[in-house]
Amino acid sequence: MKVFLYILFTFSTLLGHAQNKQLSIIRSEESVISKKLDEDELNVDADPKEKEMLLLRLKQQSEALNYHVGVLRCVNKLMRLYSSQGRSREVVDLGNDIKKSITDKKDLQGIISTIYRLNALNLGYLGLDDASQKDFRTAITYAETIENRDAKLYKLSLCYQNMNVYFAKKYLENRKYGDSTVYYLNKSQELAKQIRDNNGVVSNSLKYSQIAFNDMRLGMYYLQDTDTPGNLKQAEKYLLEAAKIYNNRQYDIPPDDRVMMLNQLSWLYLEKKDYKTSIDYAKQALTMEKEYRDPENRVESYEFLASSYLETGEKEQSKFYMDRYTLLKDSLTLADKKNADVSMKKMVSEVDNEHKMLTQRQWLLTGLLFCGLAIFIWILWGRKKRSLRKKYEEMISKLQNETLSNQSYENNAEPIPAIKNGISNDTEKDLLVRLENFEAQEVFLDKDITLTTVATMFNTNTKYLSETIKKYRSQNFSNYINSLRVNYIVHKLYNEPRYRDYKISYLAEQCGFATYQVFILAFRKEHGVTPSYFIQNLKHDKVITLEQ
Repeated sequence: MKVFLYILFTFSTLLGHAQNKQLSIIRSEESVISKKLDEDELNVDADPKEKEMLLLRLKQQSEALNYHVGVLRCVNKLMRLYSSQGRSREVVDLGNDIKKSITDKKDLQGIISTIYRLNALNLGYLGLDDASQKDFRTAITYAETIENRDAKLYKLSLCYQNMNVYFAKKYLENRKYGDSTVYYLNKSQELAKQIRDNNGVVSNSLKYSQIAFNDMRLGMYYLQDTDTPGNLKQAEKYLLEAAKIYNNRQYDIPPDDRVMMLNQLSWLYLEKKDYKTSIDYAKQALTMEKEYRDPENRVESYEFLASSYLETGEKEQSKFYMDRYTLLKDSLTLADKKNADVSMKKMVSEVDNEHKMLTQRQWLLTGLLFCGLAIFIWILWGRKKRSLRKKYEEMISKLQNETLSNQSYENNAEPIPAIKNGISNDTEKDLLVRLENFEAQEVFLDKDITLTTVATMFNTNTKYLSETIKKYRSQNFSNYINSLRVNYIVHKLYNEPRYRDYKISYLAEQCGFATYQVFILAFRKEHGVTPSYFIQNLKHDKVITLEQ
């Protein structure tokens, strides 16, 4: 027995050492991946193709080790790389795939927020607006959980800035979205300006690049509508603020942002009719763009050059750039459409596959839920039907026990006290008699009748009349008149079958209502059923009586 226990102890010890060694190897490999990712972050001058291959290889290694953070970091960097190259479809493919594996509740380092933000941004570029807005909201939720204050402010600022992909497009369709554009850009700007300088996490270059970009976007917003007084001045203010930062060499501003800035200055001076300066900035943008290729920026430069040369009367130069603008613009439009179509087809395909994976039990559960809902609705409908029928029968019973000239109000009168609310006994008696005569004479059918009118008819004041109606008819004046009118038409429908063939609008007019909608509401309030229901049942009951 001792020998067995010794062997078991030795085996367990060796197994523990082996597991610890294996775990140590895994941790070491994860550390190597992490280090390479950090080096890649610094190696901004690396060839994009080489960088892509390295990141794909590191992603594959991370997946093999089940290194979740490593996979997220690789995907994050790949999405940023593809975004910088305008490869929106590949960004969305990566983003939609990695989202399925994200179960984290918090985003301490801001990686998950960036993944959702980049996916949202590129979904917007592809025209998939609803999916884009959904991912932006998720990105903001994750960004709120980032531990470091400055990193959190920076990520949130980026989210609110990027959301304008949606509002900028909507603004072209409807100007009401302009307020949202300004709101989110200002919100982004407010957050960016709260980032501390030299904080050790978010560099000054990133902070001021963000501030300058927001200024540039605000300038572009105001340039879209220079016919509105003050907009051109606002555009100039924001663009010149942005230019100060872009021209400050202490900040490492991305070259494509500099190209975009030059184009916006070209646009500004085109609107100011300073065509020479506009041409100068557009040519500077083209020169820089040759080094950092971006067709979106190039097509803008062509447009501003074509417009400026046309204004200066240099038609050949204008045509030269307009031809290039048209060709490139058509190519970009076609490419965007293809990317959007491919992404949409893939998303639809993924949804279809998910539906196919539903088990028979899930389908059965769905069917049972629908059956339960149908039974519940049927029960409610049956109850409502019985309730309406009961109210209808109560109406018929009441009508059978009274005549049009013998209103039920006479039976509701309470004993008259000597004095109440300042109204004497004799005055109340007189008003009651007048009310009964008023009801019998059908004066209430007059559409223009008011409390003041009736008070004048009764030779009293509106206060006494109103108090008497409330006390003996249990209603305010308006409801009292509506009640009289409704009961008038109820008796007509019951006693004179021809009324049942009239339109509801005619019946409403006959009993003094200004509109048939008010008539229907008053009828339902008085008896709990609509006039149509009452008429239909009267007709139906008549048929049954004849058949019997």
